[in-house]
Amino acid sequence: MQKMLPGKSFNFAISLLLTLLLVFIFVPFSFAQNVKSNNRFIFDSLPLNLEEITNSADRVFAGTCEKIEEIEKDPLSNLRIVKYTFKVLEAIKGVSTDEITFTQWKPTTVEAPYVTGEKYVMFLYPNSRLGLTSPVGYMQGKFLVEKAGANRGVELIRNRLNNVGLSKNLRTQKRISINTDKFLNDYIQECSEAGKPIKYRDFIRAVRYLSNK
Repeated sequence: MQKMLPGKSFNFAISLLLTLLLVFIFVPFSFAQNVKSNNRFIFDSLPLNLEEITNSADRVFAGTCEKIEEIEKDPLSNLRIVKYTFKVLEAIKGVSTDEITFTQWKPTTVEAPYVTGEKYVMFLYPNSRLGLTSPVGYMQGKFLVEKAGANRGVELIRNRLNNVGLSKNLRTQKRISINTDKFLNDYIQECSEAGKPIKYRDFIRAVRYLSNK
């Protein structure tokens, strides 16, 4: 067996410790009991199709980001976090109030920041023991709502992956199935495979169906 060099051994140990830290932060205490998906960890949950994203989420809603507050040292987690307050425009799953607040570990927001005043569709994991959460599948569970068209009257949604993989899990090839509406099912598939934005109202209809499936 080939021996690992001291430098490589040290780097491997650091990588392993960092991975364990991230898992401890993001995997909720009751995650295994609360979600239908077999993907238990944030690293194992990429990629996910839209049905898997919906099933893995504890809270799903459309809303406007109203406030962003950075906290250098959170009393509960002792970590640098960002606290977000959203005005809920449409509650889809696990939300019963017109305002929601959640916190994320700061490093997880750098590549996918939120902007006050912007509208999003959010799929959030259950809170961890440290009170932290994140969008399901990292970039996959956060969708920006944008206006398009001649009069900017059409709302479109996309995530950081440009919706690729929403209709079919790119790893397992498992497809979503909206049995009651073939047009909607085919439309989501078309947009996902082409990496195109999806009409907001059609997306919400698809998510509501999948959340009640």
